[in-house]
Amino acid sequence: MKADSLIRFLFVSVLLVVSQTNAGAAPSTATAQRIAPGTTITHQNWQQYRQFMSEGLVTLFEGKQFWGLPRNLQIDVGPTLSIPLPKRYLADTAAYSNRVTLVRTPSGGYVPVGYVAGLPFPHPLQGDPALAGQRIFWDAYYRYQPRVQSAPGFSYTLDRYGNMTQSSEVRAVDSQLEYLSEVDYPHTISDGAPYYFARFEEQLAPEQGKYSTILDLTPGDPTQLDELYEYVPALRRSLRLSQAARCAPVFGSDYLIDDQNGGPPGLPQLFEINYIGEKSILALEHAAPESFDSPATPTQLDAHYYYSGSPGIIPFPKPAMGKWELRDTYVLSVKRLPQFAKGYCYGERVIYVDKENYFGAGELDLYDTSGRLSKTQLAFLYPVQIPASGGDLAELMTGPYIGLLVNFRNKHVTVSPYLRSCLDGECAAAGYLDIRRYASPEGLMKIMQ
Repeated sequence: MKADSLIRFLFVSVLLVVSQTNAGAAPSTATAQRIAPGTTITHQNWQQYRQFMSEGLVTLFEGKQFWGLPRNLQIDVGPTLSIPLPKRYLADTAAYSNRVTLVRTPSGGYVPVGYVAGLPFPHPLQGDPALAGQRIFWDAYYRYQPRVQSAPGFSYTLDRYGNMTQSSEVRAVDSQLEYLSEVDYPHTISDGAPYYFARFEEQLAPEQGKYSTILDLTPGDPTQLDELYEYVPALRRSLRLSQAARCAPVFGSDYLIDDQNGGPPGLPQLFEINYIGEKSILALEHAAPESFDSPATPTQLDAHYYYSGSPGIIPFPKPAMGKWELRDTYVLSVKRLPQFAKGYCYGERVIYVDKENYFGAGELDLYDTSGRLSKTQLAFLYPVQIPASGGDLAELMTGPYIGLLVNFRNKHVTVSPYLRSCLDGECAAAGYLDIRRYASPEGLMKIMQ
């Protein structure tokens, strides 16, 4: 194990011991729930709670790199609220998970074989301990998602001088075409073959970038390469991109194409995936729904919900955005296998996977090839009701979701609010269920018609 990975392993292990020790402490610091609801975390007391933070959030509190947190910050902690998996997804897990096995590929990675729908590995810590990370990863990779989800999205950039600008507006349409666990839909959408997932993102503003579009088609067979396309309006044609484009920025932001899935990267069979341990982390997963009504102004986020960004200080949610909660997570280290590591975007991802629903639990740390923390992501969201599900809730990447990506290396910050979304049949009126338009290369040629 390399030195940087060993340090992080020891860091997480110590925090787990501390959190277990604190379980019987006085209510003013930690209770059996580890942080008592009603606790307020500030710059004056944050170190009491650092064991419940990702390395990225700790780094922001410490302020030893260029970016830090507002000095008057308050994080209000509430109770942990359940976000269970949908009933149909759980039923498919019970019906099909016993068919799934992990198979080693010639490249040295692993892929699941026999997967149909639901969680491929409902008890990921059972079995070969060396493959626990792989089982958790594939549970997160195939986490619940609806047939289609779409939301308006925006990007704000904050530079080292404190200039905040709304840099782009996009239309995002995500389509799941295989392995579905959705009421009123089959497991496989026949017209979508041979793809598992399609991610479509079209830029609507600024004018000079209007109509630029990225389409990422993920095959149902995980051993096959993704198909990456970009529509270039100046040429009025689409281009097939090489796999190196995974490390290209999305519309000039700090997000790369391979950051778009909220944790699990593309081409997972090319990665070494290790289970580090379990950790409870603070996350804002029940944000105020009203905060997703508007992207605010062209030069700043809504001051009611956010502390302002400035030189060296990132924008950050105010208490009005909602109460934070502790989420129990599995912690994974994800690295490219040595033979595929050269030229890749990152040396390592540390992913926090929610143990209840296998969604990324709000935080993600990204390291460069030297093992130094390069970026950290915080996410703020709230679960939405799934149509025709009888009241089931789910968290979604396309919205309502706000990603805050802090780029320590380049002294840059991107905030990407995706507002309230439509799901499944709610998207029909806008045409987002049309696979040929929003989930195939053919649709790219219809953008400027």
